[in-house]
Amino acid sequence: MTDTKLKLMTMALGSLMLSIFLLVLSTNSVLAAANPYLIRGISVDETATSIPQAKKIAVQNGQRRAFNTLLRRLVPNSYDGELPVLDDDTLTSMVTSYRVANERTAAQRYLADLSFEFSRADIRSLLRNWNLPFSEAAGKPLLILPVYDDGNRRFLWEEPNPWRTQWVDVIDYNIRPQEPEAVKDYWSQELMQPVIVPAGDFTDVKTINVEEAISLDKAALTEIEKIYGASGTAVVRASFREDRDGSLILDISRQRSDRFRSSVIESYKGSDDPDLLMQSAIFDLLEKMQEEWKSENIIDFSIENTVAVTTSVSDLQSWLSIQEKVRNLPSVSGTRVKDLSVSQAFWHITFLGDIQQLSASLAQENLRLVDNDGYWTLNQTP
Repeated sequence: MTDTKLKLMTMALGSLMLSIFLLVLSTNSVLAAANPYLIRGISVDETATSIPQAKKIAVQNGQRRAFNTLLRRLVPNSYDGELPVLDDDTLTSMVTSYRVANERTAAQRYLADLSFEFSRADIRSLLRNWNLPFSEAAGKPLLILPVYDDGNRRFLWEEPNPWRTQWVDVIDYNIRPQEPEAVKDYWSQELMQPVIVPAGDFTDVKTINVEEAISLDKAALTEIEKIYGASGTAVVRASFREDRDGSLILDISRQRSDRFRSSVIESYKGSDDPDLLMQSAIFDLLEKMQEEWKSENIIDFSIENTVAVTTSVSDLQSWLSIQEKVRNLPSVSGTRVKDLSVSQAFWHITFLGDIQQLSASLAQENLRLVDNDGYWTLNQTP
């Protein structure tokens, strides 16, 4: 690997690695993205001349941190330097609700974990006025297959696989960075592109082996994706080596089953503790996955289209379910049923962006949009 491919993890990375410890939250927090405008787990600790004053300061600071976290969640990282800074009164007007958990007081000190829900309409309007691209789409889970290469053998389910162990710790046991504050707030949120590490049980071992994973065997990957309800699989291979100065380097390559492109190869250094180095690399990879997801699902308000589709109707409940899934898509601005019979519905879907983006969003909801020479059908995926 050339030096140009070597990603040097500097002081910020070192700080991130040293600050990671086991924080047990809900194990569902990474597995299922929910309301993108709800920011949870903002831990506040303020001291003032009185407890009410400390609480007021804590809520204001927590609100500001939640807003900054929300923007980082929705807007691509490349626009970090262009994000709006608002005064407290304006921010308060955009908050539809906030909740308090683990509230404690002592003398003139106030501590709590705060959650803020922001108005979707207000945030959308703000970002549009600032000409900032953003995505609020939540994806189906992405499956992670961590392959470890010790130089002699490659491991997936077999032990020892320290690379898989670290993924399990991060995804299933919720190891999180605790500082700096902005990083802690960001990683307290659910991922918009959720990820799953397979359990590694007998069914998984029987379904796919390490060689099939590395070669992106279509049949094996399709089968394990069905087991976990995943939209795709990322095969992430890791190995260690020493740099010329004796420091530890972690080399990682990753490929996606749902994307036809060559492996992405990256290298990490900054700690001689293998576990910390792997943990920090995992957070970097997860953030890259979130950025890739955002870039693919940017809402383009400059383009609005309407597509006429026909949907097969087997029963009322399934038809209502399809309608609800479509209407809840962030890019869909309206639907209108033109004709409805006992066997099919003919309706219009008005949406932002292009038809490929709409099709991809529908696929996340197990809905298949098909162009039959200009005659569009939309039905549940078999």
